[in-house]
Amino acid sequence: MKAVLRYLFRGLVFLLSPVISYLFFAVLLSLIPVNRHPQVNDDIEIYIRSNGVHLEIILPVKTPVKDWSEEIRIDAQIADTVQYISFGWGDKNFYTNTPEWSDLTFPTAFKAMLLKSPSAMHVDFYSSLHTGNMCRRLHIGSEQYREMVHFVDAAFQRDSHGSLIPIKNLHYSQFDCFYEARGTYNLFFTCNTWTNRCLKTGGLKACLWTPFDRGILFHYQME
Repeated sequence: MKAVLRYLFRGLVFLLSPVISYLFFAVLLSLIPVNRHPQVNDDIEIYIRSNGVHLEIILPVKTPVKDWSEEIRIDAQIADTVQYISFGWGDKNFYTNTPEWSDLTFPTAFKAMLLKSPSAMHVDFYSSLHTGNMCRRLHIGSEQYREMVHFVDAAFQRDSHGSLIPIKNLHYSQFDCFYEARGTYNLFFTCNTWTNRCLKTGGLKACLWTPFDRGILFHYQME
């Protein structure tokens, strides 16, 4: 019996070791900051916001750098009030099958983390935002913002005419929408890794690497 228990214990350790290692490095590398002291500039106001798991980058609809409404359709019912537009890159299958976190199933999570599948960009709209533990406001310069715009732009797939490709019949509310995106979601490049890389591209505070939202929010704690 002792021998059986010993083999079972070793088997359990063998199975859990990759998970423990992944979580250890996820926490460790999330705590290591890059661009710790970015240049502060009040030219443009942006936000990062988490729904508790997924972090999105929120940019103004119109600036001298970019007018997102030229490429992304904003419903006429809200067009006059929308001030900000959010971008959340992620796994297309996950987005399709998990409109609410209660809808998450093991096959969906397994496929998103371990199998290659197409990605999508979730786009939503805001008239205003309230800062708090899950929403941070950042002030950045025009050049920083330009770099972030290029990064977000490059994440979209485009058709032969150079236009964004909307995903029909996929949305969570009356006004949000999805577009085809580039890249593949996996265990080491998640939706939050994408947002973290976007912040890095703009020379803003970010994690060395993180698959989770809390790592990024940690570096933007409210004063």
